[in-house]
Amino acid sequence: MFHLKDAFNFYIITGNKDLFSTEPHKGIKSNEWNVLANGEQVFYFSDEYFSRKNLAALLKDTAYDCVYLNSFFSKRFTIYPLLLKKLNKIDKSIVIAPRGMLSSGALHLKSQKKNTFIALAKLFSLYKNLTWHATSAQEEGEIKNVFGTNQIIYKISNLTLPPVESRTDYNKQVNELRVCCVARISKVKNILFALEVLQSIHTGTIVFDLYGPPEEADYYKRCTELAATLPKNITVSFKGDLQGNEVEQALKKYHLFFLPTLNENFGHAIVEAMLNGCIPLISNTTPWRNLQSQNIGWDISLNEKEKYTMAINEALQMNQTTFENKSKAVQQYALTHCMDVANIEAYKKLFNFIP
Repeated sequence: MFHLKDAFNFYIITGNKDLFSTEPHKGIKSNEWNVLANGEQVFYFSDEYFSRKNLAALLKDTAYDCVYLNSFFSKRFTIYPLLLKKLNKIDKSIVIAPRGMLSSGALHLKSQKKNTFIALAKLFSLYKNLTWHATSAQEEGEIKNVFGTNQIIYKISNLTLPPVESRTDYNKQVNELRVCCVARISKVKNILFALEVLQSIHTGTIVFDLYGPPEEADYYKRCTELAATLPKNITVSFKGDLQGNEVEQALKKYHLFFLPTLNENFGHAIVEAMLNGCIPLISNTTPWRNLQSQNIGWDISLNEKEKYTMAINEALQMNQTTFENKSKAVQQYALTHCMDVANIEAYKKLFNFIP
């Protein structure tokens, strides 16, 4: 929104707390408009106040030209608005960004429930006559695969702000590695796989800190149990969730960002890690590909677990000069891709488009 604030007025409607959190965000006013630093206005619904009726009333009292839905399966902030559109309570154009939720990896999890919903949505034309926002060619293909090729799709990568402060700490000793992951502790993020990779590494000193809320109790339990059995040279800590303003400073402490995700349509956490100098070790199921050939990290097939082990061992052997050079190259790569003027102009075309 920062890149588009001079072209559009943004009114954001969302919940007053993070996913899986029980506490509202600090410093906000729930159930009323909040004006943020760049002029965007945000309405934070509390659980108690949210209803389809109250959402409809809020939309009726707000002047807007287009509705942008930032999810596919969200009951409150996607399905309810689409139902209001069907009931003629919304008379404006709708743009929907599925955010990777139509990938085969994402649809495979809880597949029966998701496939049943999609079948019913098609039957009742819930997603008909929309404009789609895909953040990659891969996601464009996923949309067409589920809803057919006769779709209006804008393919535009996400925009990301540069860090507030540049990284200055590049301390790195041979046989020492600080690794982090910022993601939900969930099957789709493949955290258990990451811990399995570490089982075979018995040399060097590795710290692996995981930031993010547990999504499923059973999966989280499996992760913590496996973490407790790792070799003694590896320390794993589940740090819990970070506030948005804490992420940047946290990332600057680490050498490696490890996320063998099943799928990312963009991967905000990956990009933010790169912008703050963390070398990415990720799966090849994200838009960030061919990292090895550019000498800025690794994107590896999930069928080649041994290559993840090799990557970590290679990172362990980096000295400070090697790490600093690679870290700065990673930062420049991320900046080049995420501050693209062509993408900013493409968003202007998207939001000015009225089908």
